[in-house]
Amino acid sequence: MRIRHLLIAAALAAVSATGWSAPVVYEGVLVPSVPVSGSVGGFSWFLNEGSQVDYWHFNGSAGQTVTVTVNRLNGNLDPALSFYSGSTSADTSAFVAGANWGGLTFLGSLDDEHAAFVTPGPGGDPFGSFVLPSTGAYTVVVGGSDSTDAGAYPYRLTVTVAAPVPEPSVVAMFAVGLAGVGWLRRRRRST
Repeated sequence: MRIRHLLIAAALAAVSATGWSAPVVYEGVLVPSVPVSGSVGGFSWFLNEGSQVDYWHFNGSAGQTVTVTVNRLNGNLDPALSFYSGSTSADTSAFVAGANWGGLTFLGSLDDEHAAFVTPGPGGDPFGSFVLPSTGAYTVVVGGSDSTDAGAYPYRLTVTVAAPVPEPSVVAMFAVGLAGVGWLRRRRRST
């Protein structure tokens, strides 16, 4: 019986030394202009602690401009985010804040772009835009960067989406079409 207890204690010590790993579980689907909230570890994004960050996803179309805003709800948090193309069920221990991982393609990160004036604290809050390179799934990962400590802190995330900007060739064809309509109207008036 004593050996069994020793084996269980050794197994638990090994798991705690290597960290508990689990597959990525998304907090939910982001809907444009509808804020969502969550809670993350104070240094989770900065230290690539995938089990302490939040994963969100949405679908977008090529050419859309997506603006992402994170607001801290506690002054101890310094939030940051990473933006990826794709979705994943990879292990959270594979998380990397600034590179491709788990089948996700890294598109960029945001940290300290907007002054933390609503809820003051260290650094600023993430705010910025991305133009979607393709139609499909996208992942937003929110975590803590240079917070006051490693505690768990709340935040609010909002995503807004603008329609794709028309290609110059589309605008040119539209202009040629309008010119043709104007020419036809003028011709009909003269006859």
